Amino acid sequence: MNVPLAVVIPADVFYVVQSSGVPGAREHDVSSDLYETHAQANSELVRLKGQNPAGAYDIWKSSTYVEPPAWLYSVVLADGTVVPTG
Repeated sequence: MNVPLAVVIPADVFYVVQSSGVPGAREHDVSSDLYETHAQANSELVRLKGQNPAGAYDIWKSSTYVEPPAWLYSVVLADGTVVPTG
């Protein structure tokens, strides 16, 4: 996949996590790509809850202070462009 050089990776992203569901346990797994907007993450949240209504999902926000921003997961920009890792 070729990503245009002019693509700016956001410093703030939103993503869906799934909790283990164990009371008192702070165990969460990333369940989605990273998204530039909250609305994109919310769409993924709705999709995941539809597939697994018993799942304990939520949207988290993360920020990086690394310049230029770099993430361990793919980032989906608002226009649908996917910026792969590395």
